[in-house]
Amino acid sequence: MKKFFLRGRKNKEMKIPEGWKPIAGASQYAVSPDDYVHNLKTGKQVKRYWHNLKNRSRVYDDYGEVKMVDHTKLTVERYELPKEEYVVLNDYPDYKVTPYGAVWKYRNLGKRYRNNPFIVGSINRGKSEKEYVRLKTEDGRAHWVRMEKIMEEAYPND
Repeated sequence: MKKFFLRGRKNKEMKIPEGWKPIAGASQYAVSPDDYVHNLKTGKQVKRYWHNLKNRSRVYDDYGEVKMVDHTKLTVERYELPKEEYVVLNDYPDYKVTPYGAVWKYRNLGKRYRNNPFIVGSINRGKSEKEYVRLKTEDGRAHWVRMEKIMEEAYPND
């Protein structure tokens, strides 16, 4: 196989060889016609995994996080919070709340959620069936917090 690594091209756009397909979200990688992912900076072939009847490879996205890319889709997805108004909760800095009452966890996300922000589920507790969510403080202690209290704290004028 012919090397395509170009020396002396630092801080310039990497050139993708003819017939290769770029990976959206991971600009330093491309897929060759023989279905292997290559790192365009180093010129090395990336290991290919067979998973769920598809070829997949582990790459670094443009933000420096490790992601698995499917060779049929050729995109690395990054999930972010929707473009809305949010207020960070004072006692629980890992959480944001919207004016309509959706509580999002956006920091210190676990492996379970693959570092993607998510909406915290709520339950109704007690005889009066008030709505509660489970939130954790910075030191890791978990509390059941009433939604009314969260909304009063976040949006006192409403």
